[in-house]
Amino acid sequence: MCSKSACYYTMKACISFSNRLLQEEQETDVTLCVGSALRLKAHRAVLLARAPHLLQGTEATTPVIHLQGIEPTALKDFIQYIMSQRYMLWPCYSFCLISVCLSGLEHLGPASGLGADLLALYQRADMSDISIRVADKVFSAHRAILCARSEYFRAMLCGSWMESLCQCITLQGLGPDEMEILLHFMYGAILDFPPGTNVSQVVLAADMLGLEELKDVAEMVLTRDYCRFFPKVRERMGCISAKYCSILKCLAITHSIGLQDLYYSCVRWVAEHFVKCWSERNFALLPPELQRDCLNNVTKNMVCNTHRHIFVFSCGGDFPLTFF
Repeated sequence: MCSKSACYYTMKACISFSNRLLQEEQETDVTLCVGSALRLKAHRAVLLARAPHLLQGTEATTPVIHLQGIEPTALKDFIQYIMSQRYMLWPCYSFCLISVCLSGLEHLGPASGLGADLLALYQRADMSDISIRVADKVFSAHRAILCARSEYFRAMLCGSWMESLCQCITLQGLGPDEMEILLHFMYGAILDFPPGTNVSQVVLAADMLGLEELKDVAEMVLTRDYCRFFPKVRERMGCISAKYCSILKCLAITHSIGLQDLYYSCVRWVAEHFVKCWSERNFALLPPELQRDCLNNVTKNMVCNTHRHIFVFSCGGDFPLTFF
């Protein structure tokens, strides 16, 4: 996967997640206090994953934690820091106060620490407050993170649904393997899928749960694994037939699961290499509407090329013998 695209999807997912947790304060279960000047609502599970020193000496049900020797501004900066993937330039006084009071937190990484720590929290199942049953497997999770990352869970757990009062919910329409990938994405913003993953099923499950960023990751995985980032085909390139077949397969897959941008990229590539693609068995097996899309794109290219060649000829250039 392209590193720039990977970074884009990571930042997009994590910034959206952290902003929602910080601003909306849904499912908060602990309050951090600095004297009488500042009260910040937070999520105990997230603090456990990112700043466990804040919870030292407190009970699991302690509703309020009083912090000593910290300025309100420093605490705000610190909470924003641990809830974000972005690089942050701290004021020197803020950094020093936090470092002295909460020693041992220097290892927190500003670029990828949030996803790694939350994923570790999920894998340990620390302080989980909800269970999700999918087929015969039960997953332990945290309401705050589910609501911040998924509109589906947000409506289910924070709205008027019956499931909002349940400690264990059951999901239909997806399998345990897909649910594991969805949870890994919601917690850790993963940028790839395990070998053998049914990408189509993951996309359908992501669509059900409102995880648009995961669909973007799936699109990148298909572009890499099936389309090889649409290489320029040369006559002496090995395995040419295999490349045509894989892109034709991706054409059918993306049409069936609604990844329109990648679908039209496949259509354009097939149209560009139509002379070779049309003889492939995979092209003959495509549904008629997909074949028509390809043929229409070929016709469009021919018309554009004809207009271009007529313009060149009218300007005194040599008219080409072929359009391809």
